[in-house]
Amino acid sequence: MHPTTKGAAAVTDEGTALPVVHVMLSTTAGATTTRRSQAATYGLVFGEPPPRRRSAERVADGGGATPRRRAERPVASDSHRPHGTHVKYVVECCGCEACREANRDYERRRGRAIARPDEVWIPYVPAGPARRHLAELSKQGVGLKTVSRLSGVSHGALSKMVYGDPRRGQAPSRRVRPETLAAILAVRLHQAQGGQKVPAGPTWALLEELLAAGYTKVFLARALGSTAANPALQVSRDRVRASTARAVEALHARLIRQQPPPRRSRWSR
Repeated sequence: MHPTTKGAAAVTDEGTALPVVHVMLSTTAGATTTRRSQAATYGLVFGEPPPRRRSAERVADGGGATPRRRAERPVASDSHRPHGTHVKYVVECCGCEACREANRDYERRRGRAIARPDEVWIPYVPAGPARRHLAELSKQGVGLKTVSRLSGVSHGALSKMVYGDPRRGQAPSRRVRPETLAAILAVRLHQAQGGQKVPAGPTWALLEELLAAGYTKVFLARALGSTAANPALQVSRDRVRASTARAVEALHARLIRQQPPPRRSRWSR
């Protein structure tokens, strides 16, 4: 089928009329033809394209383009996540100016680190080293609440790292932020105040060495701070407080190279 003249209609083999794109072929020598003219030369028939859809906003505005507006985020209430942080913006969808600025700063740093060849963007690292360090601290009697207080990492984040979230069926966290890992690994046993329990074996080894050197249990109990009329060395054989363990270590270091005082009999004055 060849291109028709202006105003004509193309008819298929079944006798159905189709709208034809009216193409005027140039007969001037050396003149370039359009793409559709070239297609028409080979007997192709073009239908009219469907009308372009317009959104309700454009129609209501008289057909003009309407700029998209991002939905305003409400300001989240106060919680353990402070305002002005990226996590507050993402998790609680806070729309305050401080949280929006924190999100913009995060995106700027992320884009700069990805674009520059001399920087590496590592938003997450494996949580295995942090989990193993928490297990070692737990063996020494340092619980998650103490680690949370010393590291600044929330107790909920530490709990999900170790136990997951059984109520939601979530396994322990597989990755953490690099700064979270650094804060957890920075916690050491000597930083705890002493309320946690530790194995009593090393403590009793020091006490028995002092007893073998000639010190009495009454003397050691008073040296450890007992104010009772009849002091006794009341130290558990299983686990002791970390503060007690440190006190015994300091007492052993002070007395082991000294001569113990002479024993006083019950009838001596």
